Amino acid sequence: RYSTSSPNIQGLPHDEVVRSLIIAPENKKLIISDYSQIELRLIAHMSQDPNLIKAFLQGYDVHRATAAEVLGKPIEEVTAEERSHAKATNFGLMYGMGAFGLTKQTHMSMKEAKVYIERYFLKYPTIKNYMEQTKQFAHEHGYVLAFNGRKITIANINSSNTMLLKAAERAAINAPMQGSAADIIKKAMITIQQWIDTLPKDSIKMTVQVHDELLFEVKEEFEAEAKKFET
Repeated sequence: RYSTSSPNIQGLPHDEVVRSLIIAPENKKLIISDYSQIELRLIAHMSQDPNLIKAFLQGYDVHRATAAEVLGKPIEEVTAEERSHAKATNFGLMYGMGAFGLTKQTHMSMKEAKVYIERYFLKYPTIKNYMEQTKQFAHEHGYVLAFNGRKITIANINSSNTMLLKAAERAAINAPMQGSAADIIKKAMITIQQWIDTLPKDSIKMTVQVHDELLFEVKEEFEAEAKKFET
């Protein structure tokens, strides 16, 4: 992935005053385009978990759907707090987070967090299997695979140091999703730039990539054209 410095415009604080200083040049607009929950979609695809796939295909709020699955209640009865717990679990487990991490994210007790994770994997068993298989593959080969077959080396995956080993296993679980997301945004950047090159000069300028989103400077007369482009 690309990075920026002096200033680091990929890591601007969520402060209204700071962000209000980022403005478009005269007669241009700033347009942001991003992928919706790309890493969750990738783990759904790579694990082929039917419940997570169903949530996406039916257009559900995936975190609310997760809470409904785990808690065994109708999706419309899920509270904001229950959705928040499910969101922390959805994203945290992709980074190999355990019960301790979930307690820090949600302020659940350790016992509650353990029970929640157990219920989660009962409802999403193929995700659990995928994670275990990914760790095993990393131990055997020293790398994991992105969705396109690109090898991602996992340092310390067979270390005798327990802390290094556990960190490497967490990295092995996350790397296929994070690496695949990085490859997808790079492909999007190439495809979009090819389209931009067919337009009048300086109509649209790709300025920066931040994880799964792209920021463009767009001439006002090309705003509608830019917004309807799909990769």
